[in-house]
This record gives sequence, C-alpha cells and structure tokens, in this order.
Amino acid sequence: MLNVFLTIDTEIWPHAKGWPVKALPINKSSFTEEIAADIYGTTTQGDFGLPFQTQLLKEHGLKANYFVEPLFSEKAGASNLTDIVNLIQNQGHEVQLHLHTEWLSELNDPEIPAQFKEFIHQFSLDEQIALIKKGIHNLHASGVQNIHAFRAGSYGANLDTLHALLKNDIFYDTSYNPCYLEKNCDIRTNKLLLQPAEIDEIWEFPISYFQDYPGHRRHAQLCACSFYELKTALLDAWKAGWFSFVIVLHSFELIKNRGTSQLPLPDKISIERFRLLCNFLSTNQDKFHTALFSEIDAQVIPKEQPISPLQSRFFHTAWRLAEQGLGKLI
Repeated sequence: MLNVFLTIDTEIWPHAKGWPVKALPINKSSFTEEIAADIYGTTTQGDFGLPFQTQLLKEHGLKANYFVEPLFSEKAGASNLTDIVNLIQNQGHEVQLHLHTEWLSELNDPEIPAQFKEFIHQFSLDEQIALIKKGIHNLHASGVQNIHAFRAGSYGANLDTLHALLKNDIFYDTSYNPCYLEKNCDIRTNKLLLQPAEIDEIWEFPISYFQDYPGHRRHAQLCACSFYELKTALLDAWKAGWFSFVIVLHSFELIKNRGTSQLPLPDKISIERFRLLCNFLSTNQDKFHTALFSEIDAQVIPKEQPISPLQSRFFHTAWRLAEQGLGKLI
C-alpha cells in the first residue's frame, strides 16, 4: 500500500503591485478580493477553491493535509483564518503549518523579525524558532488542536528549520523539493532524497518527482503534470514498494487570472486533472491510501532510499505539453 500525501498549500497573496518588496498601501485594510480568489476560488463560473476541493475529496473518500499559512491573519483578520480552519476540519481533513515570511514587513510583533525575507532559511535559528512558534500560536487560536507537519513557503527551508521544528514539537517536514535544491530549498543532504529520511530527529518527506526527460526533474504538482504523468508515477512507486508519494497543489490552483481587475476564470484543465486524480485514487484504494501526517507511525517508515528516480513516459509528457498549449487558448 502506497501512502499518498495530498498536500495543499493554503495562502493568500495581496493584490498590490510590487508586494512584498514594496509594502502594502497604508489604506489597505480589506482582503476580501484576495480571500475570494485564493481561498474560495471564486470565478465567473462558480467557486473552485477550498469548498470545491474539500467536498470533492470527501465524495471520493479521500483525505488531504492542508498546509495553512497563518501569518496573513495578523493583517487580514483572525476571523478569516478561523473560517479557513473550520472549512477544512469540518470536511474531515487536517490543517498543518505553512509559513510565508513575506508577511513579516506587514506585522507588528516584537517577538518575531520585523523585516521580510523571501525564505525562512535566511533567518537565524532563534528567529526561525520564534517564527514557527508564532505560526503555531495563530493556528491554535483559530481552532487547530494538533499540528504534525510543516512546509516552508517556496520550499525555502534549511537544516536550521528542522532544528526549529524540533524545538516546537513538530516532527514531520515536507519542505524538501528535489526540483528546487540550490534555488529555494537549502536542506543539504549527502544524497538526493526520494523517500522519507530522518534528519536530526525530524522526518523529512520529500516532494515526489519524476524525470520527464533526461537530466530534468518535474515535481508532482497538479498544475505542473498531466494526469497521466501522475498516474504512471503513482503506479510505478506502488510497484516499487515505496512508502510514500507527496503531491502538491494550492488552494487557488484550479483557477487562473488571479489579481486582475476582473473575476478569475476556472482553470478547466487543472479542474479535470483534479477530478481524474480523485477518481483514480478512489477506485484504487487497494493500492493507494491518502494519508494524514497525524496517522504516521514513524517506526514503520523504511530506512532505505530507492536507488532510481521515477520516470515519465514520453507520450504522457507530450500530452502535458499539448494540454499546456490548449490551456492558453481556452
């Protein structure tokens, strides 16, 4: 049985030119448009954000880990964070911690750094401990009882981040993205991680990826892969006896044209991929189990790493390229 971790980064981005390098306007007090687009996925043809996602997952008997970014609530209001948490938990899914340090310049808390940096790994260990503590506090205040896992914004973690998690009693991290190493992600290991690995008492769950052409990695993100690429990678991981497969998407991944003066549009290709993925996982529950980080028994995680990465099939990748071309036209 392959443990499939559906991980959904849940966050809002201000519709303000130049942010976060340029601070938000002083008169920026409402985030109604951002929340409508980024959280609820409001489009000209209906909502395709959290309500749509969580309900579709529930209908298929699947569970997901929503990595919720809580620093935004200091600026946009704690009630908005509570609404997000309630929506997720009431549908039987879990809330985990996600941090985008871009928000720091907008906050006024003497316990955490006052100036933003793009990646959490750019802060000292003590600063990272304080930032994670702040995120945990905000999620607890919004109704999350237990937090089991963390993902850094833009995958921008380092080994200090893992030490900071340990100090805050979080024992699972999923910031390691093999496609972003030496760019955003600074978690340095002796060899490339394909499966969970214990690093300084923290279990690192790498984002899954496959090679779509020689020498190139593509991570398992809904908008970055065709359904057939994901299906093949999942089946290959199951056949190889892998322990886990981590898929990424976002709360706003099923819509497009966010941040414009008009309502966003539904991303019909991503919506169809999501429907197909849910149906595939649901009809193959003898092979795949959509896992929650609260359910993990660390004692049964294999210590060995696979030798070879997963490989795409040429025609599946060609289909994705054709889809992308079509997506620009519809």
